[in-house]
Amino acid sequence: MTPSLYSISALAVELNRDRRTIAAALDRVTADGVVTGGHRAWYLRTALKALKAEPPKQFDPADGPLAAMLDRLDSWQEVHSTEAKPVRLDEMADLIGEPAASVLTWLRAGCPYVERGDFETGAGFMLRPSWVIDWLVSASILARKTGDAVSAAKLQL
Repeated sequence: MTPSLYSISALAVELNRDRRTIAAALDRVTADGVVTGGHRAWYLRTALKALKAEPPKQFDPADGPLAAMLDRLDSWQEVHSTEAKPVRLDEMADLIGEPAASVLTWLRAGCPYVERGDFETGAGFMLRPSWVIDWLVSASILARKTGDAVSAAKLQL
């Protein structure tokens, strides 16, 4: 037996569900094909899988990956009223309680710096603490939101 393709309307009738519920569940699911009339269509198993999926959570900007940047935007005058002097890599590690090797890993991965040093040893780098912290917060939030534990571990986040 060959599986049949169903349009959103046909799925609503077949599954006795509201058409809007079906459409919302399939909104980000690639269609399995097209039915007569050029409408996107899905196999019954594809539609059932999409309907079982957890409904999307309401987006909360305060918990999103850009939350730290939005917070800085709101308080930019306070953030930039005083700026700490640049520090060496080992001083930065002490300030935030992380191993110097982790800070060097972050630099290799794109963390901003004031003065370039030796990427092999870390000697000579001068860092602005607020830049390192901003980069670290952004990278950590991104890792948490994407669930990418492997990359987070490799980045020593």
